[in-house]
Amino acid sequence: MATPWDRAARGYFEEWVPRFTPYHLDLIQEAKLEPGHRVLIACAGPGSEVLAAARAVGETGRVRATDRSAELLNICCQQADAAGLENVYCEQADAADASGGPWDVVFCAFGLWGLDDRVGALKSWARALAPAGKVVVMTWGPTEDDDPFERVSQCLQHFEPDFVPPSPRILSQRDAMAQMFEEAELSMVRHTVFRHTLTFKRAEEFFNAMRETTPWCDIWDRLGDASMSRVAARFYGLVGGPDAPLSWDPPATLAIAGLPGDEIEVASRRTSVHVPLSKGSTPNLK
Repeated sequence: MATPWDRAARGYFEEWVPRFTPYHLDLIQEAKLEPGHRVLIACAGPGSEVLAAARAVGETGRVRATDRSAELLNICCQQADAAGLENVYCEQADAADASGGPWDVVFCAFGLWGLDDRVGALKSWARALAPAGKVVVMTWGPTEDDDPFERVSQCLQHFEPDFVPPSPRILSQRDAMAQMFEEAELSMVRHTVFRHTLTFKRAEEFFNAMRETTPWCDIWDRLGDASMSRVAARFYGLVGGPDAPLSWDPPATLAIAGLPGDEIEVASRRTSVHVPLSKGSTPNLK
């Protein structure tokens, strides 16, 4: 089950995971995990959120981490072993594989964009939830034009107007997220945006680090070094040169949903939240 992420796994772990970890910690904190909780983490990647979840649920809890990339999952397992976390179980599987439940929480951080059938995956997670269980997702967005990734995409399309690079962003506005959950027979109870500062000492370091992500490693291979050098030159012209420092605060949208009629716990509320009934839905009778 080889994936495009297999080639980029180690570089992504070294270049990007330290920068993205604050977002993963936001994800775990907002879910209000408790000791003993059973947790499924889909699209776990190298596992920043896996480690945080495993520590939160403690020895009596269980964390199942899945990913289609064997290389990313191998890094996740190594990280859990090095941390002495015996409650983590890594398994190569599709995101929609929710076996092993029921789950108190299902997480997916920055993985929805890569799924061909997002609603299908959400439905699978919903069916595997325990009473008062919740689905917690995080995705990049909303899109901002001055984001360095967006600027590189614009530079790429200047030279390759017919080439549309895939974006790791999905519609993250409140109404769009609520509609996605409703189609999966879930109801959204929380929608918020987090920001953390990402920095690179030099713009050239950022551009080269992009190659350690999917889909940019594939774009690079498809277009070749010569074409990407032209893209780089145009990008450097926009940001002040290859030696210019880069610093920005990319928004990431977090959303929490539950089964209609349930009472669920979220970190931002002192009391439990009643999950509203969506149109045509019936209360959860698990």
